[in-house]
Amino acid sequence: MVKVLVTGAGGFVGQHLVRELLDHDYEIVVVDRTAAKGEVSSGAVRYLELDLTKPEQAAQIDFAGVGGVVHLAGLAAVGPSFDNPKLYMDVNVGIEINLFETALKQGAKPRFLIISSGTLYDPKAPQPLTEESPVLPNSPYAVSKIGQEQMAMYYATRGFEAIIARPFNHIGPGQGPGFIVPDFAQQLVAIQKGEQSEMLVGNLDAQRDYTDVRDIVRAYRLLLEKGHSGEIYNICSGKPISGHEILEGLSQAAGLLPEVKQDPTKMRPSDTPTVSGNHDKLTQDTDWQPEISLETTFTDVIADWRSR
Repeated sequence: MVKVLVTGAGGFVGQHLVRELLDHDYEIVVVDRTAAKGEVSSGAVRYLELDLTKPEQAAQIDFAGVGGVVHLAGLAAVGPSFDNPKLYMDVNVGIEINLFETALKQGAKPRFLIISSGTLYDPKAPQPLTEESPVLPNSPYAVSKIGQEQMAMYYATRGFEAIIARPFNHIGPGQGPGFIVPDFAQQLVAIQKGEQSEMLVGNLDAQRDYTDVRDIVRAYRLLLEKGHSGEIYNICSGKPISGHEILEGLSQAAGLLPEVKQDPTKMRPSDTPTVSGNHDKLTQDTDWQPEISLETTFTDVIADWRSR
């Protein structure tokens, strides 16, 4: 049984990743600031509650026997990064340095999968975006992710195997508010319960590339197993959809035709009407393909919000 260390496993993606790894007989060490409240419990999972921004706490990780690391921990919201750019650099790049340095001091060389972001690409680049498309960091969050990628490449020169994943938008059960799919699902369920009379929406014209989180974490596992060190991989569906299609799909899943009202506070000027990715490189190296349909995702998201 291979032992994998997962940082930030208490979050939306992390909990799905732990389940994916358990389903494929991995032994897992979960490191999270709130690891004790992890929803997945098994004899094959060990929880470490550590603040990885602190080198002395990261040093408590024992890398003996650890074959792989999936690094999810860090600050993930783009908006707040504009008000506190230094925090984003300190946390996102700092945690990664603390992990690599701890392993280095212990003489361990696990295989690292660093989770970056598909938001790094220049929005004016030709679509669909490939790993060769130009990057243009348009937020401190994006700069911190480029910093993480570059730091991983540096540690590759120190003898580590390091792989970069650039996931595009991911959706699915368990995702919290603040994103279009859970926000719409939450409103639809509230309307059905009589707690709300109409759907409040922003710009529905923009098209984005969405992938079910369960397909995303399967890609992470496959990259850990088959990805090539030093390479960058897009994880995406390759099929952009609009806010209109998301609203229609979720409404069908909920069995509801809501009255829709545009909310000026939700409107965001978008310079990029369409963003789509290309996952040919990932498919070529790992045989990954997105498998979960949008209909399944929407049905599962509505069921998730009804159960909350």
